[in-house]
Amino acid sequence: MKAMQAELKRIFKKNPVGIIFVLTLDIAEIVCLSLNPLVIGLCIDGFFERSYFWLYVLILLQLLLIVVRTINKFSDNRVYEPIIEDERNSYYERGIAANINESELSSRLDLVVRIPEFFENGLVEILDMFCGIFFSLVSLYISAATPLLAAAGIISILIFAFTHGFHKEIVQNNKRLQDSDEKREGIILTKEIVKYRLFSMQQRNFRIKNSDLEAKAYLLTDILQAILLIFAVIYALHFGDYTSGEVFTIITYIIMLNESVCMFNEAIIEIADLEDVVIRLREGRNEF
Repeated sequence: MKAMQAELKRIFKKNPVGIIFVLTLDIAEIVCLSLNPLVIGLCIDGFFERSYFWLYVLILLQLLLIVVRTINKFSDNRVYEPIIEDERNSYYERGIAANINESELSSRLDLVVRIPEFFENGLVEILDMFCGIFFSLVSLYISAATPLLAAAGIISILIFAFTHGFHKEIVQNNKRLQDSDEKREGIILTKEIVKYRLFSMQQRNFRIKNSDLEAKAYLLTDILQAILLIFAVIYALHFGDYTSGEVFTIITYIIMLNESVCMFNEAIIEIADLEDVVIRLREGRNEF
């Protein structure tokens, strides 16, 4: 973990102002999207009372979202692509100088981009996940939906407990898949059809195993989240004294919570894979 933190810090130092700027835009976009269910729910109640204040707030929120998202799209590649280019060029030059074999060099050049891409994609997804969980739980707490809040907490813990083993095995398979991939070009250069067929079969088997594990994890997750959603609908409509807007907000945040919880184990896989990438690249640099 310390090695991964050191690598992320090294990448961050290449353009700290640019990275902070883009991440701030990412967070602003996530917050705007997370506020939508609350503001729309207030709009619904406002319409029944012939009040349009929250409609104006919703319009301003959407305008802000459009501006933030547009600036973000223009800035994103301008910040990260130069870092990715520099990382690739630097690793390639050192790899050539150290006479590292072509297969390993080719495979690890694909890995080099994973660290800056973590800032661009992985970290944003993790922030999105935590914001989704935070806004959902706060909304349920404010709505005084204590049974829903308790049910959401229990379901979230059960999902993690039941699916963690599957995702742990996926992480190990990803490492084996990368080990296999580093031998790819060496096998191609042998021009032996049998060896390449065995290589392809091995890669296919790892991907099928991961697909099966993901299917099992999603099946358990979907069943538990369906129970939570159905319970939320019944509770909000029959046991809670809620307005139409509040019902919309509660159900929408339950859906958001479900989506965010789904991302939790995926985030663990993302971090574990990134740690493996860092270890491989550091091993490569030690060979230079």
